[in-house]
Amino acid sequence: MPGLAAHTGMIMTCPHGGIATILPAGPPGALVNGLPVATTANRIVVAGCVAQPPCATVQWANVSSVLINGRPMLTQAPPPTPPSVPGGGVCVGSATPGPPLVATMQLLVTGL
Repeated sequence: MPGLAAHTGMIMTCPHGGIATILPAGPPGALVNGLPVATTANRIVVAGCVAQPPCATVQWANVSSVLINGRPMLTQAPPPTPPSVPGGGVCVGSATPGPPLVATMQLLVTGL
């Protein structure tokens, strides 16, 4: 799916206010704004969710045909532009799952 390149510096929260963080998966294959571009090799974890049970991870659904280190790049749907737009995945672990909310990310690099 085309969209903006997701990266480890994106600021996201789960629907309940927990912080979603993209964990690096080894040496970066590509950088955007000096930060590793996210691929399907990355894990996205959630900390501080107040739901019971809390959100634990994010399963990202928007992926590109662009490969980085042999893995598809994660993408965020194009505009409307952040802040606080639904992310391209779903927070899992909670009894009330929902998409992460993207507050900030890069807006220049896209992939198909």
